[in-house]
Amino acid sequence: MKLKYILSLSMLLILALVSCEYDNYEAPECEFKGQLVCDGEPFQFDANRTIFKFYQTGFGKEDGGINMNILNDGSYKQLLFSGEDYKLTLVNQALPFEMPDFPSRGAGLGYDTIYYHMNGNVYQPFEVRPYYKLSNLSAKLSENGRNIEATFDVTKMTNTEKEAPAIKTARIYLGTSVIVDSGIACLRSKTVTDPDATTLTVSIPLAYYRDKKYYINNFRTYAYYRVAIELEGIPDYYLFSDIQKIEGLPVE
Repeated sequence: MKLKYILSLSMLLILALVSCEYDNYEAPECEFKGQLVCDGEPFQFDANRTIFKFYQTGFGKEDGGINMNILNDGSYKQLLFSGEDYKLTLVNQALPFEMPDFPSRGAGLGYDTIYYHMNGNVYQPFEVRPYYKLSNLSAKLSENGRNIEATFDVTKMTNTEKEAPAIKTARIYLGTSVIVDSGIACLRSKTVTDPDATTLTVSIPLAYYRDKKYYINNFRTYAYYRVAIELEGIPDYYLFSDIQKIEGLPVE
C-alpha cells in the first residue's frame, strides 16, 4: 500500500511539473486588426462566418490555419506571436464579393496570399467590392398585424471584375439583441423571381418571434432585424444589410 501511495504522489508531482511547463509558454502578444471597407464605409458582414485564415510558416510543415473572427460591422482582430512569419489568405470558397488585395486564382484554386512578419501591432483594412449593395432598409407591421415586412433596395455594382451572379433568395432575420447574423434560427426566406428587381420585400410572421422554439417567454415589443441576399452558385456566404430595430410590436 505504501508503495502505491508513493507512486501516486510521484505521478501527481510529474503531472504538476508538466502542467507548469505548458502554462509557462508565452501567449501571443501582437494584435492584428482592421476593418472591411466598401466605398469608404464599414462593410456589413455576417459574424457567424469568417473569410480570413492565417497560416504560420516554418516548423517543417504548414499548420491547419487560424480563422480570424469578423464582427457584423466588418471589424476584425487576432492575436499573433511576435517575431513569427504568417501568411494571410481567404477561405477557398465562392464569395459574394471581390477583394482586390486577394485576387482569385480561379475556381477551386483559392486566393492570393499576403505575408506578414509580426514585430508589433498591425492595423490592416481591406477593400470589399460586393456584387450588390443593400440600402434603404425599413420594416413595418403588415395591415393585419401578423407579419413584419422589410423592404430594401438592391443595386448591382459595376466595379467588380466578374459579372454579378443572379439573386437567388432574400432573407430576413429577427433577433432579441443587436447581434443578428446567419446563426439566428428565427428567419424567413423567399425566392427572387425577377432578376432585374431593384427593390425587394421579404416578410416573417410575428408568431415566429413569439414561438418558444426560437425565443422563450418573448414578450418584447421590439425586435432587431436584418436582411440578406443569396446569390446563384454562392450558397455559404450572403450579402447583408445593417442591423435595425422595429418597435411597437403587439404582444398578443
